[in-house]
Amino acid sequence: MKRALLVLILVLACACRRPSTYSADGDVVLVDVAHQQIVLNHEDIPGLMPAMTMGFPVADPAALGGITPGTRVHFTLQKDGTRLVVTALTRTPGVLGSRPGIHDHTPHHGGVVAMTGMLHLEALATPEGRVAVWLTDVWRRPLPVEDASGTATLFPPEGVRSVPLVAHDGALEGQVGPLVQSDVRADVRLARAGETIEAHFLLPLHPGTAGAVMVPSEGCQPPATDVEARGLHPRCTVHFPSAISALAATPDAGTALVAVAGAGVTAWRMPAGELVTGFAAPPPMPVPIDEPPHADVVNAVAVSPDSRQIVATSEARLLRYDVTSGTLLRVLDAPHGVLRAVAWSPDGAQLLITAFYDHDGHLEQAEDGALVRTIPLGGEGAGVAFSPDGRWAAVGTEDGPITLVDRVHGGPDRVLSEPRRPSESLAFVGGVLAAGGHEGVLWLWDATSGALTRRLDVGAPIVRLATVSGRPVLALASRDQPLRLYDVARGALLDTLTWHRAAVTALAWSGQVLLSGDADGALALWDLNERLAAP
Repeated sequence: MKRALLVLILVLACACRRPSTYSADGDVVLVDVAHQQIVLNHEDIPGLMPAMTMGFPVADPAALGGITPGTRVHFTLQKDGTRLVVTALTRTPGVLGSRPGIHDHTPHHGGVVAMTGMLHLEALATPEGRVAVWLTDVWRRPLPVEDASGTATLFPPEGVRSVPLVAHDGALEGQVGPLVQSDVRADVRLARAGETIEAHFLLPLHPGTAGAVMVPSEGCQPPATDVEARGLHPRCTVHFPSAISALAATPDAGTALVAVAGAGVTAWRMPAGELVTGFAAPPPMPVPIDEPPHADVVNAVAVSPDSRQIVATSEARLLRYDVTSGTLLRVLDAPHGVLRAVAWSPDGAQLLITAFYDHDGHLEQAEDGALVRTIPLGGEGAGVAFSPDGRWAAVGTEDGPITLVDRVHGGPDRVLSEPRRPSESLAFVGGVLAAGGHEGVLWLWDATSGALTRRLDVGAPIVRLATVSGRPVLALASRDQPLRLYDVARGALLDTLTWHRAAVTALAWSGQVLLSGDADGALALWDLNERLAAP
């Protein structure tokens, strides 16, 4: 956006002899009706500016009616003083989806979008019982459905319903009868050109929630009896079709957030482990046409102190969502590059962010992503954490040194650098800062003095750390699969949890329930209140 702003300044500075009206074609990236704005990935605007992605105000909000992300449009700009304002927007005839070069998982028909192989399926269900499925290619261009057939199986509370899907007006449709709940789980199975296509959805039946894809057939279930585990067992488990990339929980312990590769983020009611909703797909974004398709991965999720919102990383974007509905509230300004870690300050005011290959940490306003300050690190940024009282912001690095920022008293940043140690994962346990990385050592410091208090050899690379509120207990995930619980105050190992058969990739505490997710897509919920109460 900085480049776009510079181009716009140069354009306006030289525009005195140029025409005041311009037209071009582009793809809609974001529609912001509340602020009467639109973001377009546009082609060259003759006589004005080269192709780029840029936001414009819209003169008449009615012009945004029926315009959704991914729509191909012809637009007109009018110079209004120092501003360029969109005065007309029309859909490009015959083009219903994005052109090559636009990565887009947003719904074009009001449904929920899943990607399977090189195809996108958008599914929709209505309270009247209509089920419709649209097929598009990797760039969301509509595909014919006359040579396809299939079945949609719905799972409402009153019983399973299956309906054949037949081609009608560009979609595959069926009718299952009235649906009275707020959403319904649906399994779609299609046959097309000798290929079987399957996708699983949670479909909202009314506006206001986002739905979900790749949802498990059932909620959290007791683990299989043939699973061998010593000591404690998970209370229940959920199995996703791909790796769990991030976990978080609301401070009120009412909701767990689960990020799955290729499936975005879903919200689960705690402590029961019941699926609530998913979170809306991010706006479309330009990508190189020759870039191979890949699953979107959310590397990190952070929750607001009031439990009402989350921020999630999606490649190079930072997205703020409403927890209850899963609706996207805002795309925040973020550092350049693929985002790595994010934390939300306890006072709700700021976010702490790192990105891959970036040698700075970034403190930003949580409201709009405005930069508060950069934090020079001297190495590639890694783990981030805020102390529970909000005083300390800690940023780790791949090379080892940790930078502590005093948000209350200010002063020079403190660097914990000797001995050198990886600090890929950070967590505060009260006033103690814990850090770990691929060397397999857990380091503990007193945050106020910066003194190293303990060094604990784990014996395997440390992947994730998580702390439980109000207790001196740290959960640690390592590459050798077992989970470990440490009493930080005594430096003692409390227990080892051995259920997972793949490397644990994510950890979070929801009250006294520990959530752990692994590379095979297994999510486990551990009831540890008795273990935490033990002396």
